[in-house]
Amino acid sequence: MKILKVENLSKKYLVKKRFLKKEYFKAVDNVSFEINQGEVVGLVGESGSGKSTIGKLILKLIKSDEGKIYFKGKDINQIKEKEFRRETSIIFQDPRNSLNPRYKVYDILEEPLIVHKEKDRKEKIIKAITDAGLDESFLNRYPSELSGGQRQRVAIARAIILNPSLIVADEPTSALDISVATGIVKLLKNLKENRNVSFLFISHDLNVVSAISDKIIVLYKGKIMEKGRTEDIIDNPMHPYTKLLLESLPPETPRKRKKIKYIEEIETPEGSCIFYGKCPNRTEICKKEPDIKFINNREVYCHFI
Repeated sequence: MKILKVENLSKKYLVKKRFLKKEYFKAVDNVSFEINQGEVVGLVGESGSGKSTIGKLILKLIKSDEGKIYFKGKDINQIKEKEFRRETSIIFQDPRNSLNPRYKVYDILEEPLIVHKEKDRKEKIIKAITDAGLDESFLNRYPSELSGGQRQRVAIARAIILNPSLIVADEPTSALDISVATGIVKLLKNLKENRNVSFLFISHDLNVVSAISDKIIVLYKGKIMEKGRTEDIIDNPMHPYTKLLLESLPPETPRKRKKIKYIEEIETPEGSCIFYGKCPNRTEICKKEPDIKFINNREVYCHFI
């Protein structure tokens, strides 16, 4: 079953306003992808690539300029707000900012149950906290009494408490130590299997994304560079930007690739491939925007595929 379908999604922001002229920054540029039930799709790219903007658009936290988003076959703008909020959820990057410091963990988890008028609240709270890898004793604590990893598990418990079909995980491990982050990734994989929940997993770290995702979308300046199954993207990257991301992984990373040719970044001409300025393979043809190439269940935005 298809949980989410994104079609030609675009979003721009006004960055400068002059007399009779406005300048816009295009945060998301004609993005399309799908997420199936029980599937994790990883969205990876550097800071400013538009990853979090896509997550906010999907959750109706901001409005798109162009494109459509379908949730379980329905346009999200046609779904009642309360119904949509029950079926979707988010895990933020830093739980210190997303958990109310004045509430105990029990109250934090109970809040969405009260809003949606759920019965058997204590039973559901206990199940959510234990599914998140913590025991009942944590319910009587404040967020300030927890470690970073424990706070993130509380945030995950809150995200799953209404049994949503889709969770947007926005950089959920980036504020954590490596060992703690590994435990969070393992937890999310277990939730995917045990609860059959779908995830859009957003991260700048290709290594983390590849550890959890069934499919990967590589994003650069709001545009998809490459999209496909995780094993295909990691074992046989096609786009120069994907290769650069793999090359930039820490030296001890098994997936790290042989260092590719470095090229000095230059200004990208208008109307050219958006990656032109950084691409080590750029030629004259790259001054024209490429079409998306479809090869063996892979989509690649490049002239040389």
